[in-house]
Amino acid sequence: MNELYSTLEQVLVRKIALYEDIIQVMNEEWASISNYSRIDLENAVSRKEILLAQVHDLNYKREEIVKAFAKSLNRSQSEVTLGVIIELKNNPFKNRMAACREKIKDQINTINQLNKANKQLINRSSLAMKKSMSWLYELDTACTSYYSNGQIREPVMESRVVNTDV
Repeated sequence: MNELYSTLEQVLVRKIALYEDIIQVMNEEWASISNYSRIDLENAVSRKEILLAQVHDLNYKREEIVKAFAKSLNRSQSEVTLGVIIELKNNPFKNRMAACREKIKDQINTINQLNKANKQLINRSSLAMKKSMSWLYELDTACTSYYSNGQIREPVMESRVVNTDV
């Protein structure tokens, strides 16, 4: 049983480290969006996807550990949560697991806030870009020989008759 406790604590510690990395990458996303750096944004998104895949693998491992706890406690897996495991009498990692649990909750809140902020920034940035493009198009329509759909516009002529008396 001590091996299960130890393995679960290792998973929690690893999860905290991954969440810290995700928070860092999400801050980099914010910076790349606000600097209109597509390359930096693509790099950050790529790194975030890798980290999220690692979190997914870690969650799978955690579920396997919880399944083993449930089996040893003769309970169903849905009844055994991290809170239940922390409160077990013979848990020598009780305090450290509780601290990990609180840290993970805080990190999840931070990730949710950053995610919301990044979405809002993307929406504001894309709206500003659309407005800028619209404004530029309006300024340019008097001078361009193209319509917005790419069709060629005939030049505007005041008269089709040429005065040769001059």
